[in-house]
Amino acid sequence: MASHSRTKSRKDRIMDAALRIFAEKSFQEATISEISKEAGVSEATIYEYFGTKEDLLFAIPEKISNDTAKESQAVLPFIKDVEGRMRAILFSYVQLYQNNPHYSALVLLQLMSNKRFRQTAAHEAIRHSAHSLLEVIREGISDGTFRSDADAYLIRSMLMGTIEHLFIHWHMQGMPTREKSIMDMLDPFLEIVLNGIRAKKEQQGLTLHLNLEDARALGHLLQNEQTAKLPGSGASAPRRTKHKMDKTYKRKEHHS
Repeated sequence: MASHSRTKSRKDRIMDAALRIFAEKSFQEATISEISKEAGVSEATIYEYFGTKEDLLFAIPEKISNDTAKESQAVLPFIKDVEGRMRAILFSYVQLYQNNPHYSALVLLQLMSNKRFRQTAAHEAIRHSAHSLLEVIREGISDGTFRSDADAYLIRSMLMGTIEHLFIHWHMQGMPTREKSIMDMLDPFLEIVLNGIRAKKEQQGLTLHLNLEDARALGHLLQNEQTAKLPGSGASAPRRTKHKMDKTYKRKEHHS
């Protein structure tokens, strides 16, 4: 057990050091020598665990993505509504990218444009998380939460694409500290999307559409009915008003 613990700790130190150096210097400029010095291990140890520098590069997002997915999957079953699960998944993405800028810089600025990366288990781990979001959207369409004509793939692309764009722009600007963080923008942005895809609920009761003249006549009628209910008021006032409205409508019908 002690040997296994030391092995895991050493491997994690290598990956932490490599993540920082890859993100700050780029994969091409980083060397195994400086990673070994940062991690406090020999170069031979790095090759023993990871084989090549590229294998080390791909091992980092695979581990982090799988760890994040496990945490998210442990929570999602306890969130019953579709919109709540969508928020939880997107919160997990933004939290990871924002709290671990070395990781988001590595994935968004270097790995996503790497064709070889798209054939690795690391990319599969990232795709698995994105697929979870797609399934939640599909469930919302199926159970009537979202519009039946909504395109789940397009909605997922809008959500993920916007988040990735915001973080790429943030990194390109040197990760400035703003009054509103990307996490602060998440809920208002998601609400805009949800307002566009929510199924419209049928309105209960009667909706009355009146033009201005009719609305005024109806207002006078209601006002006179209230006056007629007061002590000492006659009952003839509302009848006269109603008769006046009937004549008004008949004149309209005659002219039309």
